[in-house]
Amino acid sequence: MASLRAALSFVESAVNTHKVVVFSKTTCPFSILAKKILTEAGVQDMKVFEIERREDAPEIQEALHNITGRRTVPNVFIKGKSIGGGSETAELYQSGKLREMLQEQGIIK
Repeated sequence: MASLRAALSFVESAVNTHKVVVFSKTTCPFSILAKKILTEAGVQDMKVFEIERREDAPEIQEALHNITGRRTVPNVFIKGKSIGGGSETAELYQSGKLREMLQEQGIIK
């Protein structure tokens, strides 16, 4: 069992290394939705961590809670900033704000 400190370091490193990161679970409908929306929005380089496949999943969820205030997945990050989960990602996409955000960050054209 990993420590919370190690999980915090892992999450912080991941979100600072990759432009788009999704902490996800393979069978979660909201995780599936978020990944689909990001793909439809044109994101080609997305780092996905299917946390239920990791031994440190509980610690990662606790680290996400410490960083973002949300323990649930998906937890979507763009350029190091959490934009929320599946519902929030869908709302941003439907309003056009997700595409704007991705363009401003140079992630899509």
